[in-house]
Amino acid sequence: MFQDMPTDKSRVVAQCRAILLARQTDYRRELASLDEASARETKSSAGDKYETAREMIAQSRRLLEGNLAVVDATLATLERISAAAPQARCGMGSLLETSQGWLLVGASLGEVEVDGMTIRTLSLASPLGQALKGREAGNRLPWRGEEILVLSVC
Repeated sequence: MFQDMPTDKSRVVAQCRAILLARQTDYRRELASLDEASARETKSSAGDKYETAREMIAQSRRLLEGNLAVVDATLATLERISAAAPQARCGMGSLLETSQGWLLVGASLGEVEVDGMTIRTLSLASPLGQALKGREAGNRLPWRGEEILVLSVC
């Protein structure tokens, strides 16, 4: 039922960073594409069409810039995790083995694969992150009608 421990926390963080850097590259590429589309959009006698196209480009740009800001902030969080010392209690940057599998607390990216293992990533501010905060190996906590056992914290 339980998977072996990942090689080390730094490999999990490195995989998260790689995912984020790929997203960052994609968002920047999409922004450049929007810039090109905006430059090609010329005003014509159909002014409404021009204004509508410009507004759609602007809305897309705002969405992409927001997504890019989230990626940048998450990358900064990962830098803090990389520098974090091992911990006995769950907090920012903890890698936990639980009865529900492995969890990395700090950056919410969903599930990541490292060395053939699945590690769920979650924010310390998430409901589960808050429930786990301060917990140590051997602690049990009720969670959505089940019980989670914390097996180890590193």
